[in-house]
Amino acid sequence: MKKLYAFCLAAILLFTMIPQTVSASSVRLDFTAKTSGSGNAIQVKKVKYDGQVVNPYFENEDGALYELEIDFLTNVMWKQSAGISSVKDNKGKTYRAYLSGKDNDECDIYIVNLKEGRTYTIVIQGIKTYGSDSYRNLTLKVKIPSGKKAAKGSIPLSKVEVEEDGYSLGEIDIKFATKVAWKHNAKVTSVKDNKGKSYRAYLKDRDDDDCEVYIYNMKYGRTYTIKISGVKAMGSASYKTITVKVKAPAKQSGVKVKKVEYDADDDDGRMEYTVKFDFNKRIQFKHNSYVIIQDASGKAYSSKTSHVDWDDDECEVFLSDALTIGQKYTYKIVNVKAAGSGSYTTLTGTFTAYYD
Repeated sequence: MKKLYAFCLAAILLFTMIPQTVSASSVRLDFTAKTSGSGNAIQVKKVKYDGQVVNPYFENEDGALYELEIDFLTNVMWKQSAGISSVKDNKGKTYRAYLSGKDNDECDIYIVNLKEGRTYTIVIQGIKTYGSDSYRNLTLKVKIPSGKKAAKGSIPLSKVEVEEDGYSLGEIDIKFATKVAWKHNAKVTSVKDNKGKSYRAYLKDRDDDDCEVYIYNMKYGRTYTIKISGVKAMGSASYKTITVKVKAPAKQSGVKVKKVEYDADDDDGRMEYTVKFDFNKRIQFKHNSYVIIQDASGKAYSSKTSHVDWDDDECEVFLSDALTIGQKYTYKIVNVKAAGSGSYTTLTGTFTAYYD
């Protein structure tokens, strides 16, 4: 019994130490990065803004803390005294900030009483690329988007998406922009499309920041109005009925590329560059299927012999060299088709390289 009590107490203490975000989702930011000195520049892959966090590690800080996540393209090393030497916004105001979670490919920055809608210049001291001689200063410049303040007790949505398995519709994924609580008998009370037709539906799954609704016999190309009862913003007194509108995609007869993602990873000191293609439905491929990626000059970054990981609704090709961020590329995916029907075809298109 004493062991069980000690375990529960440790779990409670651990949970209270973990940063809990107030905002429901991260926002990827545009940024510039500059390394002091010459040579061995520190390459930043992406910067994400997580909004205000509560219960962070800084117990003596009375101000509100806002979190930035920094991912590096290559491995880095940290000086024992590494920290944030300055933070200043575009109006000249300075801010206290803390450096945390220092890892070989990422770190977290907490800025005190940050103002959204402003551009920040952040200087990190005591960092260097892995294996280089001297520690440097890394200066980041980021624009924090303006947040819309929701009315007290309202339940704003961050994303509503219709899931398609390649054969039919039915599942709606609803993500909230704030934490929510559910009544034990929460349910879908009504579903109607833009032609006035009613549908049977049920609440398939629910969590503190999202839920899933399943609609029977959903039709392609129609707009649906869904009402869900028994949900409230976390901390609010009363439960509400919310209304969600979503448009189902038009039915597509053939297989198409719906999303392209470029990524670069440091795999034990060796850089690995990949492009992943997400398809609109399940696919089939042949033993001799392949992916070609070229730039505007005709330089090829993959060939018929390049390694490709194939899955039932996506594929990922491994490149011979890095792509240039912001530059447009063409792709050709040879010998694919929608699963179970049709003939094999070649898909072509263009994409602009950005880190996933």
